[in-house]
Amino acid sequence: MLLIREEAVDRMRRDHDAMLDLIRRIQALCSEQDRGDDCSCCSDDRRAFCRSHVEQLVRAFVEATLKHNAMESLYMDDGVPELHRRAHNRAHMAIAEQLKSIRIVLASDGNTVRAIEGVDEVLAALSTHFVEFDGHLQRYLMAPAA
Repeated sequence: MLLIREEAVDRMRRDHDAMLDLIRRIQALCSEQDRGDDCSCCSDDRRAFCRSHVEQLVRAFVEATLKHNAMESLYMDDGVPELHRRAHNRAHMAIAEQLKSIRIVLASDGNTVRAIEGVDEVLAALSTHFVEFDGHLQRYLMAPAA
């Protein structure tokens, strides 16, 4: 059973690394963020390129996050206190709402600068989540079975 839990913790860490990599890739797409709060300083071709790539990466990030959250929920079924499970799931829902807001911005006006700012907020929320929730979950998983 401990081997399965060790594999679960390793999987969680790999997922975290993959999600952080996607965020870095999204952030790196716009080299003009310092020039304003929208995409008006860029050419039409550049705006189309950015929008397409940001949409694609945000979609991949949403999918990775949803899979990761579902996986963590399964891991919490055994040996994790109910209070932690509920709080952890609420934190997942808050991050999902942030991601939904980013997709709404992209769909409504295609403003990749604002979308990337939203991704910056998701990064802050994820960093906090990793420490406050996933760290505890990993410790619960690695604790000796009662």
